[in-house]
Amino acid sequence: MLELLSADGPDPDNAEAMMLYGRLVGTWNISNRYRFGDGQWRSAAGEWRFGWVLGGRAVQDVLFCPEFHDRFPGTTIRMYDVTTGLWQITWISPKLPSYFSQVGRPDGEGGMIQEGTDSEGRRSRWTFSDVTPTSFRWQGFSAAPDGEFELFQEMHATRA
Repeated sequence: MLELLSADGPDPDNAEAMMLYGRLVGTWNISNRYRFGDGQWRSAAGEWRFGWVLGGRAVQDVLFCPEFHDRFPGTTIRMYDVTTGLWQITWISPKLPSYFSQVGRPDGEGGMIQEGTDSEGRRSRWTFSDVTPTSFRWQGFSAAPDGEFELFQEMHATRA
């Protein structure tokens, strides 16, 4: 199965568009700050791995932060939709259980913005900013249906 899932690089027909997230392919060390259900912020180190999958038509990642959530990782699949020019994104963490469904696009400032909903129907926004070949910042926000976005997680990543 893993042989069929993995790919050596982006789909040649859409290689330029695939690099929005494809530039993250590789292993990253992360400093993760997360607000738990009790409202308290906790910090821990982790690892985030990105890779090409499904014939180079998608980018998948696995986020592993052993001090949070009983050491169970989550994974995201980001598929470039050639018909809309947007990215269809799904994140899952079966142990929690939790999932997000989002649409991603460039943010106009060299990063990416993803918006959608979480498993409880709350609006969500994830952003990648300050993206360089060796580092980036990720922020996760959630909101009530008519509320403002509120930060619930922030990660600083450096290439391993």
